[in-house]
Amino acid sequence: MDVRKLTRSDYAAVLELYTALDAFHAQARPDYFVLRSKDDIYPRDAFEHNLSHPGVLELGAFENEQLVGFVRASLWEESGMIQGVKTVCLDDIYVLPACRRRGIATRLFAAVEHWAKEQGAIRLDLHTWAFNKDAFAMYRAMGMTPQRYVFEKKL
Repeated sequence: MDVRKLTRSDYAAVLELYTALDAFHAQARPDYFVLRSKDDIYPRDAFEHNLSHPGVLELGAFENEQLVGFVRASLWEESGMIQGVKTVCLDDIYVLPACRRRGIATRLFAAVEHWAKEQGAIRLDLHTWAFNKDAFAMYRAMGMTPQRYVFEKKL
């Protein structure tokens, strides 16, 4: 397996994986997510902008030149509540279901962690949905701990 920065030529493959991720969210929480058209999931101009943005990291995991997983992370230099704290947010991580449990997400996560340290970040954050229970154990195994909880009450 090869982990490398994504390029413009990877867009079609990235979009296929984002489409699968979007469908996973829409199936799990149809009250919150709707299936979007491919053009709306991750527009090409946004993808290309992120590729050239120094505060965004986009990596792909490839097996036999096929994209089997990706990660996108971004550097936050401040937030509304905390000023002057560099944090990297792991925005999206996804591995094709047929390729899971082979260390792909772990390698992608490790690459983000390395990049975060290079950026001078003091913390790596990610947000995940309560329905994504399969990911909880993986995140804990990578050294992550819960930071906060968001509660909801459906009306």
